[in-house]
Amino acid sequence: MEETLKEYEQPFYIARHKHDSTFNMKSCHYHNDFEIYYLLDGRRNYFIQNKVYSVVKGDIVLINIQDIHKTMDSNNSVHERIVINFKKEFIAPLLEDEDDLLSCFLSDHKVINLNVTEQSFVQSILLKMVEEDRRKPKGYLTYEKILLTELLLFINRNMEKFDEQQRYRSSLQNKMSEVALYLIENYKKKITLKQVADEFFITPSHLSRSFKKTTGFTFIEYLNSIRIKEAQKLLKGTRKSVMEISELAGFESQTHFGRVFKEVTGLSPLQYRKRPGI
Repeated sequence: MEETLKEYEQPFYIARHKHDSTFNMKSCHYHNDFEIYYLLDGRRNYFIQNKVYSVVKGDIVLINIQDIHKTMDSNNSVHERIVINFKKEFIAPLLEDEDDLLSCFLSDHKVINLNVTEQSFVQSILLKMVEEDRRKPKGYLTYEKILLTELLLFINRNMEKFDEQQRYRSSLQNKMSEVALYLIENYKKKITLKQVADEFFITPSHLSRSFKKTTGFTFIEYLNSIRIKEAQKLLKGTRKSVMEISELAGFESQTHFGRVFKEVTGLSPLQYRKRPGI
């Protein structure tokens, strides 16, 4: 679901949260800003676009603009994390053309594993940012921009090393990543659970259970999220009719499209098109 929460409307947002019980994101989740997620304690599974990553204490997760993502429990209900959301314009004055500090978000490897020294350095920056945002002393926004730039500079200077890191991924995770990629590439077509199961030589029930277990989404939730994401782009970027857009996004009928669109976004397609700022 495209978020309309306060944090995604601000140019910069940072928060530290601890969950002492089971916590899973309830629905599809993507937004029009960059996200940096740092796990202070615990273990999580993180689904991003079409891959599942195991995230452990001291890992950084990089979420690009419009990346579909979701966090889930990983046999450990207790976890603590710091999350940052920011828009490019927040640090634009500090960015040099030749130093694209946002390029790290384009990497195929979304999870960065830090050693103990690196964890200490990153946590120091993050905790300073949290404290600045909590106290809001004079000049706090300027200092937050400087700290965020320092963090991005550290990540980008080490991306070559980070990209070489390999995380063990089970055969089931690999298979479900292939399924998710298949849906991304074929969402415009008529797709059924059985048809995709046949494509990957597994039973529909096994695919349904495995996809939910691995990604946190049901098969249809993920497919609809891809289709609605495309429909949102077409509604804002073209003058095509709602009927045309529903067909281009892979929906069999305009009625079904309208119902799913409202379930995901809270708005009808026409309301979304007319609403400024999203």
